[in-house]
Amino acid sequence: MKEKWTKLGKSLICLALVTSMLAGCGGGGKSSSSSEKQTSGGTSGEVAAGDDNFNETGLPIVKEPVELTFLYVKGANTMDFKDNAMFQQMEKDTNVKINWQYAGDADWSEQKSLLLASGDLPDVFFGDNALKDNDIATNLDMFIPLEDYVEKYCPNIKAAWEAEPTMRQMVTNPDGHIYTLPGKKPLRPKGCDTPFINKAWLDRLGLEMPTTVDEWYEVLKAFKEQDANGNGDPNDEIPLDTGEMWGEMTLTWLFSAWGMMASKNEVMTTVRDGKLDFNPVNPKYQDALNYMHRLYAEGLINEEFLTQPQNVRHALNKVDPTVYGSFIEWDSSMLTMPENTDEYEVILPLKGPDGDQLWTQGTRRLNLNPALVVFQNCENPEILLRWIDTFQEPEFVHSSHLGPEGYLWEIDPETKEYVQPKDSIDALTSAGSSIEEYSATECIFGAISNRDPRMTGNEIRYKGTNKETKAVWSQMYEPYIFPDYYPPYLSIMESTEESKEVGLMWEDLKAYVNSFMADAITNGVTDEQFAAHVKQCESLNYSTIVAYYQKQYDRMKEIAQ
Repeated sequence: MKEKWTKLGKSLICLALVTSMLAGCGGGGKSSSSSEKQTSGGTSGEVAAGDDNFNETGLPIVKEPVELTFLYVKGANTMDFKDNAMFQQMEKDTNVKINWQYAGDADWSEQKSLLLASGDLPDVFFGDNALKDNDIATNLDMFIPLEDYVEKYCPNIKAAWEAEPTMRQMVTNPDGHIYTLPGKKPLRPKGCDTPFINKAWLDRLGLEMPTTVDEWYEVLKAFKEQDANGNGDPNDEIPLDTGEMWGEMTLTWLFSAWGMMASKNEVMTTVRDGKLDFNPVNPKYQDALNYMHRLYAEGLINEEFLTQPQNVRHALNKVDPTVYGSFIEWDSSMLTMPENTDEYEVILPLKGPDGDQLWTQGTRRLNLNPALVVFQNCENPEILLRWIDTFQEPEFVHSSHLGPEGYLWEIDPETKEYVQPKDSIDALTSAGSSIEEYSATECIFGAISNRDPRMTGNEIRYKGTNKETKAVWSQMYEPYIFPDYYPPYLSIMESTEESKEVGLMWEDLKAYVNSFMADAITNGVTDEQFAAHVKQCESLNYSTIVAYYQKQYDRMKEIAQ
C-alpha cells in the first residue's frame, strides 16, 4: 500500500505524542485551495464545496500540495515531528504538509492565555494537552463546529461513532454542535483491570479458587501463614499487592462486591434504574471499608499501598516477583517475570456478603480531553477532516499505538490480519531497547484513533502473556459489568456559574471522602463514626452535587435518544 516505514530508531516520536492524532488546516500555510469559512459565533455553516484541487474521496486529499499549521504543546525531550516516519508517509499519501509549531508544557497555561487573546492563531491546536473543556466552553466563537464535516468527509470516524455512540455524546456541546473530536484508547475493554491469583500457590496449599470475598480472605491468610511460595521462609509472602490508593489498580475496586461502582469512579456514584446513588453515604460502604481494614490490619496487603506510586510498585515487584500471591492489574505480566507469569490466573468477580457479583467498568476507555480544535481562521476544514479520517486507516492506527511495522505488529501474509511477531520482545532487546523505552519513543498514546488494534485480527497478545489475551479476560468479565455508569466527561461539558460552583463543592467533598476512606481502611470505622461521616457529607453539599450530576446524566440520555 505504502513504502514500508523504517524500524526502531528512525521513527522517533517521544512520549510527547501522548496525545491525540490530529491535524490542522489552511490558515498557517500556503493553500492552493480555499473554501468559504464557516459562520462565526459557534454556529455551523454549510460545508462549502472545495475547488478542483480538493478530492472529496480517495488519495491524495489534494492534487497540489497544501501546507497546514499545527501547534503542539511538547515536553523538553520531545522529538521534532517532521522526523517521524508515519507523518512523513502521511504527507506522501495525502499531499498535505504539516508545519509544526511548538509550545513548552512548563509554562503553557500562561502562553495559552496570551495566544488566545492575541488572535494570531494556527489552524489547529494539536493534542489533548493543549486545551481543556472549560477553555472550549468559554471560547466557542473561536472554533469551527465540526459535525457537518464529519458527516460529509469522515466515514471512518462516523463508523467508530456508530459502533460506540458514547464517543459522539461526549463531544456534543449543550448547543448541539461538536467543536472537538474524541479518541478511543487502545484495548480498553469494559472490564479493564482484573484480579489475578497465583494458581501454583493454591495447588501447593491444596486450596480452591476463591469465589467470594470471605473465601478470598481465607486464601490470603493461608498465603501469609503457610509458606505458599515454598522457599522455606514463611514470612516473605505478600498475599495481596495493590496499587496506590488514588492511582490505578487500587483496592477500591472491591466496592463492586458490595453492589457499588468502585469509589475510584470520578463522581463516586452508582447508577440504579437511571438514578445516581452517592456511594459514600450507602451503609454498604461502611461494610466494604471494614472488610478492607481487616485485610490491612492482618498484614494481608502490601503495607505501602496507600502511598506507593505505580511505577515504584512495578519496579520493586520485578526485583522478586515470587512473593506475590494475588494482585489487581491490567495484565499479569506487569508484576511478574516471563518464567512465572503463567502461574497466575484471572479470578472472576468475587461475590459479596449479599450475593452481589459485579465489576466496575473502566471509565477511561475514551480520551476525555479535547483532542483537536479548529480555529475560525482555518481556510479548509474539509482538508483537515479528511486528513484525520485518513489516519483512522488500520495501518496508521496500528503504528500510532504499537510503533512501526515489524516489532509489535505485522501483517500475516496469508490471513492479512494484524498480528504480533512471536519474537517481538527479543527483537526489541537485541536492538538495545526495552518495551518501556520503545513505548516512549515509538508509540503514540492518547491518539484520536478510533479503533483497538490489539482487538483486531488475531488479537495481538501482551508481552508476557502466552495463555490468554486481554480480550479473553474481558469476555470473562463482560457478564458481571455494571450495566450503566456516570461517564466522567459529563461533569466537564458546561461552563456555567452553576457548573463552576458545583465543581468547587466537589473538590472539597472529594478531598474529604478520600481522607475518610484512607483512615477507615487503616483504622476501621464504627457505626458512630460512619453516622458522623454521613453528616459531614451532607454539610459538604453532596445532595446538591449529585442533583447536578443527575441533570447532566439525564441530558446525556436524552442526546442518546
